[in-house]
Amino acid sequence: MSTVPEQQNESSLIEQARRQINRLAEEIAHLSDADLAPSDYYGEFLQRVLQALAAPAGAVWLLTQQGNLQLQYQINMREVGLDRSEEGRESHDELLRTVLTKSQPVMVPPRAGLGQADGNRAAPGNPTDFMILLAPIVVDKHTAGVVEIWQDPKRGPDAQRGFLQFLVKMAGLAAGYARNAQLRQMVGQQQVWTQLEAFARQIHNSLNPTEVAYVVANEGRRLVECDRVSVGLRHGRKVKVEAISGADVVEKRSNLVQLMRKLFDAVIQWGDKLVFTGTKDDSLPPNVYKALDAYLAESTSKTLVVLPLRDEREAESKKPPRSVIMMEAFDPPVAQEQLIARLEVIGKHAAPAFYNAIEYKRIPFRFIWLPVAKVQDGLGGKAKAITATVLACVVVLLASMIIVPYPLKMEANGQVLPRERPFVYPQAQGVIDSFAANLKQNSQVSKGQELVHLISPELSQQMIDLDSEIASLKKQLEAARQEQVRDGGKNTQLTITRIKLEGDLKGKENLRTQMQELYVFDKNRPGRISLRSPTDGVVLTSDFPRLVGSTVKESQPVLQIGRYDPKRNKLDDWEVELKIPQKHIGQVLMAFEYLKTDELEVDILLSSEPTRKFKGRLKRDKIAAEATPNKDANNESEPVTMAWVRLTGPGIAVDDELPVDRLKSGAEVRTRIRCGNHAMGYSLFYGVWEFFYEKVVFWF
Repeated sequence: MSTVPEQQNESSLIEQARRQINRLAEEIAHLSDADLAPSDYYGEFLQRVLQALAAPAGAVWLLTQQGNLQLQYQINMREVGLDRSEEGRESHDELLRTVLTKSQPVMVPPRAGLGQADGNRAAPGNPTDFMILLAPIVVDKHTAGVVEIWQDPKRGPDAQRGFLQFLVKMAGLAAGYARNAQLRQMVGQQQVWTQLEAFARQIHNSLNPTEVAYVVANEGRRLVECDRVSVGLRHGRKVKVEAISGADVVEKRSNLVQLMRKLFDAVIQWGDKLVFTGTKDDSLPPNVYKALDAYLAESTSKTLVVLPLRDEREAESKKPPRSVIMMEAFDPPVAQEQLIARLEVIGKHAAPAFYNAIEYKRIPFRFIWLPVAKVQDGLGGKAKAITATVLACVVVLLASMIIVPYPLKMEANGQVLPRERPFVYPQAQGVIDSFAANLKQNSQVSKGQELVHLISPELSQQMIDLDSEIASLKKQLEAARQEQVRDGGKNTQLTITRIKLEGDLKGKENLRTQMQELYVFDKNRPGRISLRSPTDGVVLTSDFPRLVGSTVKESQPVLQIGRYDPKRNKLDDWEVELKIPQKHIGQVLMAFEYLKTDELEVDILLSSEPTRKFKGRLKRDKIAAEATPNKDANNESEPVTMAWVRLTGPGIAVDDELPVDRLKSGAEVRTRIRCGNHAMGYSLFYGVWEFFYEKVVFWF
């Protein structure tokens, strides 16, 4: 008897559920036609869909301009278990990407997959314990987003298919809202189009980035009809807040500006548009989320949009955008999409203006190129300007060569040597037997010190013969004296003979004494000569040991002694010996008359210290009167004139003197003899003029 009432109750419940679902569907349809913000619409939309389907959780995913799915709104999404593992989250992301690509509704059972893995990507699937219902939001044949519902898996298959059909219809209503939102955006763009032309002219009137930023901030706020517009420009890796609407000066140290700069940095590195309409998106990158949270704690913005600006000319660049614009509304209107649409239009015009201004600012030496450009225009074009510039440069160069004085310098090579450096010559031809013990280059010697032992066979024989003659004369003289004693001094001829023998003996003995003093013979070895140092000083010769056993003549020097004391070295004991090439000696000699002086200044460059210049003075009487042949590196003989330069004294500053510790005998130097100021052209190219005169003018 109770069967009929029970059936009536069940039928009544089904009818009540159907009417409720229809009511919710009608509410969603009305919401889709209303002018609501996306966050408000999708929040109301998702609540009614979940209520109609009695589902525990759901989410709405929308496609960004960069082609990425972004979570627009969710209810109880964390309770379904998507974040249990990284693999499960990747599998879910691939599932959403598959639905977005195929644009077909999908129903995926718990822990089930949907196709195979593609390359390194995870296989699309459902990692949760719920049934997943997915329906694409299709606008004009393009998928704009996906509606995702998590349903109780215990429901029957027919019920699940019914739920999916209902979800597809609701996704169609959401597509209608998206289409209407696009139309509203187009309407907002057309409303601002008439004001945009003047705005574009203003921002392109200047190439100063700061001026452009202030125009964009102030005029942009008026066009967008928001409360505040701020502009940031990237300098290197950091963003600088360049302009804030309504503020004449940006206070860089204020807390608001500092937080704004950090938000700009984070969004530019992210590269995507940031939209805040009262609810924070948990899917934002951590650094963007943190910067946004810190800025909102300081600001009272209810609507905030940060839009990075990238010009088409830097589309391929891997660097972050150069500029960023931010819109804020403290009491936003209902239709916030229009604000965002207007901001995007302004951003499209501001991006090339900022790009041009920043590129112009990067041009080096603009203060030079701007006058040059004006002159170029005044002359009538690039070709004429180049021609005039070349002619002007030639005229200026020629005038400089004729008018501007420039020092004429003659180059000469030389070496540092002691001022007194006598040679040690042998007194007679002989064979070098040995040198003094421990004698070597740079050995310090004293005057009269024995340096070389020389054996002369000729002098040895002369001494032997002389000693024999002396011995013979002594015997003859003794015999004559005895004969005269026996005779009693009556024989005059004996007296004359004795006197003559005494004179001869004295002459021979004097001759032997003179030879001994001259040649300094070894008393035990006649003919062994000792060569002595003519002065106190240092041995300069380096390879003298090779002379042992060789025969030397009286005109051949054996050693050279430099007269200076290494322990008490003085600059007065040194000079520079120059070899002035024959082609330069004429200019040097004329310089004495041209400057009316008896000394010329000499620049000295040591080969051992080529980064510092020293000074010397060359006197007229320190130039040799004759030229001598000199062989260069190619073994070609070129006459040179010897000259000697003093290194200290009047005309040489203490700071320009050669350091005493650099004075080494034979040290090579390069010098330039200053021959006075002449016309720059002659000083630089006198060699060319002399060659031309010698080879051409001379023959006419």
